[in-house]
Amino acid sequence: MAKSKGDKIAMQNSHFKHDPPPSGNDGNEVNKQDVAENNEKQSLSTEHNRVDSQIVLCLQNVKVTSRLFVQALEVKKGECIHIIGPNGAGKSTLLHTLSGLINADEGQVRLLGKPMDNWSLAMLASVRTLLAQQSESGFHLSVKEYLSFYTTAQLSSLIPPVLEKALEVSDFLNKILTQLSGGERQRVEICRSLLQIWPQLERGEGIAFLDEPLQGLDIRHQYALANLVKFLCNKGNTILMTSHDIALSANYCDCLWLMQKGRMVALGEPQEVATQTNLEHVFECHFAISKHDNFLEIQVCAPISLE
Repeated sequence: MAKSKGDKIAMQNSHFKHDPPPSGNDGNEVNKQDVAENNEKQSLSTEHNRVDSQIVLCLQNVKVTSRLFVQALEVKKGECIHIIGPNGAGKSTLLHTLSGLINADEGQVRLLGKPMDNWSLAMLASVRTLLAQQSESGFHLSVKEYLSFYTTAQLSSLIPPVLEKALEVSDFLNKILTQLSGGERQRVEICRSLLQIWPQLERGEGIAFLDEPLQGLDIRHQYALANLVKFLCNKGNTILMTSHDIALSANYCDCLWLMQKGRMVALGEPQEVATQTNLEHVFECHFAISKHDNFLEIQVCAPISLE
């Protein structure tokens, strides 16, 4: 007897073997594995985003003709970085490039994840500040008038207490700028540069570039400034400064950069960078280095001979 169409389909289907559905326990194990994998992926993604958010400055293959050749640098939020090296090493050029005042001939600088080319000078001035080595004012201004131009914050006093404690400028607020000594003027300029972004510094979101801030300061104010920089970085601010005081820098920074002829020779933990081999190679004189109570003592033993 001929089979109906339905019978044929039923017979065809009977030749296929169907695996039984997974038991309840097996299904739970699969679900647990999927959940674990998803959680791991989310954790890695979160960690990656967290690390990215901690990088405030990034430099890649930057070249400034005959002055600077740096392949790669990253600066993390809250870092206190001191840059050392002989005259002409490229320290100031590097600071000016990172701060957006010099355009690199090649390569890219990123600030807060955005290419430096995308920042206007007005926007830069609101998130970062720069203390240049030389700053002159030809106007007949008092210190108070001069500083008042650089802050829009509603402060109970012109100079925040922590700045006054370190820099001690209140005693000559009414003096004319041109009547100040070199060291007094330097303290005013440091104060001015930090007042520019003081609201950001108070929130721990500021970025400061200080080019030889110790220049002209007496030894008391040198160490007061070093403590101030560390204090601000501990709040989450990021500060890069150049220095010729190797011992002070090695003891007051989180990360030390050593430069020579426009290139980075070494960077990292101060005790790993400020070694006798590195310093003698870069500065071309003999050094004696010792450590006492976690303090690096660095002395020049044989400077340039005049004979």
